[in-house]
Amino acid sequence: MRVSAVDLPGVEDAANKGNLSAADAASYRTISRDLRNGANWVVGNIAGDFGPFKQQSFNPDDLTGLSFGDQRLPPEPWAAVRTLVEGKPVTLALVRNPAPGTIMLTGARARYLDDTGALARMFQPGELTQSLCSPWTHDFRDCACFYWASNHPDIALPPLPTPRPADGDPRWDLATPWERADRSVASPPVARQNGSQAVPEIAHHAINRDWQLLNFVLERREQLSDYMPGKFDASPLADQATLLAHLRYAAGVEIAAMQEYLTAAWSLRPADGQPEPLLGDLKAAFHEVLRIAIGEMRHVRLVNDVLSSLSTPGSFTPALAVAAEVPGTKVGTVRPVLLQAATPEAIDGFIGLEAPSQSVDGLYGRILATLQMTPGTDEQQETVRTVMAEGQDHWETFLAIKEWLGRHREADYLRDANLQRPPQGNAAHQELQRRYAGLLDRLYNGYQQGIPKGAPDINTARSSMLGAAGLQGALDAVAAAPFLVVFDPIADPRFAAIQPP
Repeated sequence: MRVSAVDLPGVEDAANKGNLSAADAASYRTISRDLRNGANWVVGNIAGDFGPFKQQSFNPDDLTGLSFGDQRLPPEPWAAVRTLVEGKPVTLALVRNPAPGTIMLTGARARYLDDTGALARMFQPGELTQSLCSPWTHDFRDCACFYWASNHPDIALPPLPTPRPADGDPRWDLATPWERADRSVASPPVARQNGSQAVPEIAHHAINRDWQLLNFVLERREQLSDYMPGKFDASPLADQATLLAHLRYAAGVEIAAMQEYLTAAWSLRPADGQPEPLLGDLKAAFHEVLRIAIGEMRHVRLVNDVLSSLSTPGSFTPALAVAAEVPGTKVGTVRPVLLQAATPEAIDGFIGLEAPSQSVDGLYGRILATLQMTPGTDEQQETVRTVMAEGQDHWETFLAIKEWLGRHREADYLRDANLQRPPQGNAAHQELQRRYAGLLDRLYNGYQQGIPKGAPDINTARSSMLGAAGLQGALDAVAAAPFLVVFDPIADPRFAAIQPP
């Protein structure tokens, strides 16, 4: 950790005002003179209060990049200096190279902000944000793919020309890099080849000049003109009783979807030991399907919150019954719950289930339209909008999963080419059903009591989802056989099948 410069004007000013001792001022002058003459001064030791790392004393060159355990050291010098507590004393042992020469300096850690609220002079413009993924021009390229948040995609559908292409022209529905060098609109840009990033992109330094050519992306497609959101058009339900019935069914659809997604996730072959790119695709697909399944459980909670708020005092009972049928890909149709491996056909079914304004989204559209006509339901409307928005994310994620798994043969990414349900009496299967029923029971009790009284049951239910002793461990045991993970119907009327209203 080498001294690069000395702020001599600052030293003289502090010395003249009596804020710096004569001995320390002389030391700073010596270091400055040596630096001008070609000698180096390095920090041989630094001691002070390093905030989260507590009081420490160490040679910065001894930092290893790792930081674990009690009394751990900072990982590297940059982190060490930035965590020093302002106003607390810091002692530096400076060593001259070539020797001899050692100087000890002690002073208070400088303030981050001055009296006007501006950053202290020690920080150069841009220094504090230089390692962040702020959308500066070079970050578009230097941070590489996938650093963006979901609303700033690397990949998007190309903008539509004027006049619009003929219906059914598939060339305009192929994803392409957002930063592509070819910005033409008259013909569809080159799409990715086999999921790769082979399309030429704007050069690193050209992005400084041409960043404004990048189009806004809304609803997965680049937009060239003023955006006009689609009109929300759904028929309200007949009355309050019908609304409550649809909400109870919606909760059941979320549970059924969660079961389908867990079955599909645990039909995937374990990623460890597989060659690339299969290893990466398996990891991504499994964890994303699992994330969506967890999202469905969150939706169950949200729907129950809406139900509880709309129910008359003392009349609320939790909605934890699984739907016997789920909405089909066409509005007004239903299909049976299908617990099956993650085949291309199954993934297509998930895409249809989550597709906006077609399946689950269509169900919530009527619920939202009814709430919009009900005074005092602003909070409930926002909750339903949240579920619908997350459904859009699930739909887009399943499109990506279809692409990832579509690069491989089913036999390569599934645990078995013909996964079967466990035989009757299989111990691992029975244990899965027991843990699942226990999870629902705890959720039911927690939802019934409400918050805060029901919080312990809800938290226990959440904890029982993960780990070897939870639902996750039971799923692992069934899949390792290998059998298809399935959930049996539950006789308990609280969790029995619910029909579409």
